[in-house]
Amino acid sequence: MLAEAKGRSPERSRRNKHMKFIQIKQGKKSKHVVNTPGEYIFFIHNYSGEVDIEIKSQEAKVFIYGIYVGKKGDNFTLNTIQHHKIGNSISDLLIKGVFFDDAKFIYDGLIKIDKKAQKSNAYQKNQNLMLSKDVFVSSKPNLEILANDVRCTHGSTTGQLDQTQVYYLKTRGLTEDTAQKLLIEGFVGDVFNKMEENGVDDPVILERIRQSTT
Repeated sequence: MLAEAKGRSPERSRRNKHMKFIQIKQGKKSKHVVNTPGEYIFFIHNYSGEVDIEIKSQEAKVFIYGIYVGKKGDNFTLNTIQHHKIGNSISDLLIKGVFFDDAKFIYDGLIKIDKKAQKSNAYQKNQNLMLSKDVFVSSKPNLEILANDVRCTHGSTTGQLDQTQVYYLKTRGLTEDTAQKLLIEGFVGDVFNKMEENGVDDPVILERIRQSTT
């Protein structure tokens, strides 16, 4: 459940003034250059194409969050590039996908850190749920690191719902459909939680995003 904006701490309010929210629009390529310090949150939903983010400022913190929901006939291809051209900067990507029927999702992610971009921190994670045997998912995270004083992690997991959790919820009185829906909402909800933690607590923005992903 999304947190309400009321009760926002002064610290978070000050932080939000320096946070920029960007929703990626449909198109073959979306390129963004971060030239100034601050926090930037990019949101991707069912987008096919390339998202290329160049970080050219120290003290820049870039968060990339994505939600994909694929159903019959849906076919998504996503390429992301987190390119650190200067050091003392952070990028953190989390893409989650839920796929039904015969949906297809192909993801290629690249963290690229130039030689002069020392003390960069970059993270990349893609997690997918396959809810049909006819779903196809390909996920390939990649690193291209020329600097030697950096912290980088990347990873990908693709699987099905945990049937142990489904069974447990059924023993609590839920139907199988309701149990699965609850687990899917929790899986995707992690993205919303991360966004809120990093400053997106405007209820209008959050509700708009929630409506677009249901």
